[in-house]
Amino acid sequence: MELRPLGIATEIIQETGLDVTYTYDDLVFIEHNPFIIQFDDENLKNLKLFFNIDCEPETAGKLVSQLTDAASQRGFTMTDSGKFEMKQKENTEEIDIKFIG
Repeated sequence: MELRPLGIATEIIQETGLDVTYTYDDLVFIEHNPFIIQFDDENLKNLKLFFNIDCEPETAGKLVSQLTDAASQRGFTMTDSGKFEMKQKENTEEIDIKFIG
């Protein structure tokens, strides 16, 4: 199995002025959680983009443009793959992530 391109994904994200805060399996979490990146294991040059349901449409539009341009400059594609909702599980430090369409 090929390694996921975390370094390149981090560079792409940093072009928005944001930083990676955490990675878990195929997911990359971003500071302030406006979006999550998911690696596409079928095409490692594609990154799936999920926006937080609380991210304002104007902000999401600006981020899509920045991310798409930064990805393209590195030979990658960014696919808008839907939205997500994140909630903390009761009485734990764990979170639940629900992907929406």
